[in-house]
Amino acid sequence: MFSQNLEMKYYVPDHSHSRVYKILKMVKKNEKINHPNHLNSYNYFLYTKFYIDDFSNVMHSMNSDSSEIAKLEKKEYIFLGERVMKCRYDRRYGKKNIILADQVSGFKKPFYELFSEPFFQEEFPNLFKNKFNSYNFKLIDSIVIDTKKNYIISFGSKKNLLVNGSRGTLYIDAKSFAVVKYSGEEYNSNYTRYFEYQWKSFKGIWYLKSKTNKIRISTIDVTKFLTNSNKEQKFLFSPWIVIQMTTSHFTSNKSFTRKDFRGYEYELEKDFNTNTESKIKNFRKTPLTQREKNTYANSSFFNALPIEKNVRLLNSVKNWKLPLGKVNLNVLNLMNYNDYEGFRFQLGGKTNYKFSKNISILGYLAFGTKSTNSKGALGMDFNVNKKNNGKIKLLGYSDVNPFSKTIDRFPNREEQIKDELNYIQNSIFYTYRGGKLAYEQDIVKKVTASVEANYEVQKSDYEYSFKSYSPSHKYTLFSTSLHLKYAPFAKYLMTPEGKMTVEDKPVYLYFDYTKGWKTLGADFNYDRFDLAAHISVINPIGESSLVMNSGYIFGKTVLWINYGSFGTAKVGKSIGNRFSMKGYRSLETLAPGEFYADKYVAFFLTHSFKDINFIGNSRLQFSLVYNGLLGNMNHKEIHKLTSFSVPDNYYQEVGMELNKLIYYFGLGIYYRMGAYHLPTFDKNLFLKLTFSLF
Repeated sequence: MFSQNLEMKYYVPDHSHSRVYKILKMVKKNEKINHPNHLNSYNYFLYTKFYIDDFSNVMHSMNSDSSEIAKLEKKEYIFLGERVMKCRYDRRYGKKNIILADQVSGFKKPFYELFSEPFFQEEFPNLFKNKFNSYNFKLIDSIVIDTKKNYIISFGSKKNLLVNGSRGTLYIDAKSFAVVKYSGEEYNSNYTRYFEYQWKSFKGIWYLKSKTNKIRISTIDVTKFLTNSNKEQKFLFSPWIVIQMTTSHFTSNKSFTRKDFRGYEYELEKDFNTNTESKIKNFRKTPLTQREKNTYANSSFFNALPIEKNVRLLNSVKNWKLPLGKVNLNVLNLMNYNDYEGFRFQLGGKTNYKFSKNISILGYLAFGTKSTNSKGALGMDFNVNKKNNGKIKLLGYSDVNPFSKTIDRFPNREEQIKDELNYIQNSIFYTYRGGKLAYEQDIVKKVTASVEANYEVQKSDYEYSFKSYSPSHKYTLFSTSLHLKYAPFAKYLMTPEGKMTVEDKPVYLYFDYTKGWKTLGADFNYDRFDLAAHISVINPIGESSLVMNSGYIFGKTVLWINYGSFGTAKVGKSIGNRFSMKGYRSLETLAPGEFYADKYVAFFLTHSFKDINFIGNSRLQFSLVYNGLLGNMNHKEIHKLTSFSVPDNYYQEVGMELNKLIYYFGLGIYYRMGAYHLPTFDKNLFLKLTFSLF
């Protein structure tokens, strides 16, 4: 709130509709020149306090534990944490956030994932961005604060205010058209949020001085999550989550050097785990209350319930790993399916920091119900440059792959599991055995690079021959590669347990160069260039996403090193027989192995509209899809496969998807059109099951 000693003088209200929108347009226009980034540099300290309160909805039947917990909540918070960061900005070098101290009730060791929580990090009211046209605005009054005239404007959602919307008040500086204060409440089916943001002027700009978010979560049943016993008890949780952030010591007179911004955008102070209380208390606006002291001292909720254990387990499973002592079991690839291997079962994992902070051992064993090939891998990672996540990697392996599988060198776990969907209908595989030596490092904050050397022996598991070689011939490959990934909006934090992603969203750009060498007994001399991009833009009507993949090969090599596996369609005479699972960055009306190329470009354009209310509290997502492919191949005659074509005409398809019809599943309808359009309507039409877990 504004302090009591401010000089205030009211002006005659102006309720003109056009006047309001002229003011709001000036606010949007002046956003950048009012933002602190308009300065050449600045630095400040940020104090954050977050807590969870109110266990008043705990219910119990035949067990007294829950009633005891209800008593505890009067003496302590359920959860309490504080954090202090030193924040820097320089127009030449970007941003740097150094975590000086952090303390969290109940956790016996640091829980670094808390650093990645966004905590409603908006620096400018969202209603001026994507949702500007969704609100009604009214100029209520004017007021003088510290000799500066401010407009007071109320706002409210045009539709469904009590179901899904927000309302509140804006204070706008009349001279600079900067937002001075932004407060109100936001509603949806999952929570109600009350918020208040305040800005302060400094040398012609306005920085965010403080913000408070109070979120009331809808009632949820956490019985299974909180308890491990067989006693009859029930926990219904409807908490308040409160996040308060305050900026102090904002200055712009410090001269920074490049050295001040080395490493990642977020990092831990070397001694951030020592003298925590003495560091934090210097930034508190008010001393700790007795209830807050009790929370830090006792952490009774964490002692009474297995919260920490279950939170850490849930976080691990979310990242597709199951910690078993010094090993993290990989649950991502426990089971999948393709037409060559049948059901594939895989057991593997990687040692964690409890085993060693500098060395990781990884490996897996796998078998398929149809394939008799031995499959597995064993390797080691050596951390040699933690500052930039530099690792030496050694790996030996024996496995199978689909022909022309597109390999993303820096996939996240979601992309890995989606990628497996592309090979369900595929039976065109080859076997490979060998080893590789690689070095991977973030060369600058946003660019990850990897160089590697590969030596493999490969053999087709399909009726295929190259030149005059027999189908059973084993080929030797020796190659070196350079792989680059550029993620301009990614933010990372280096912790003692490794690099952690704080924030990540498209744009992503990828570049790969692979050189095949005809040496050490290898059979191929070729150059392969791959370029890919993923761009996603949030707009007033939803989110638009464009993925572009392209590649070019100079030289002659086997078909599986060329480009293919573009399609995921199931072959069948009727629409029902062709029903299958939607792929990932693939052509939904094209069969696997139908096209191959040594040069190509493919586009995957999707627009997802905003979710709409469906049955009960479920949300339905509607998407439009357009995919295209164009490619060619020199010396097609050197490849002898049952049958395949070259996409030398432009292949295109359109589709629409109703996602989340039943939980994470929906229905997609896709239609082949253009140069490869088939004579009858039903031959071009494909229905698919969509999967929206991510």
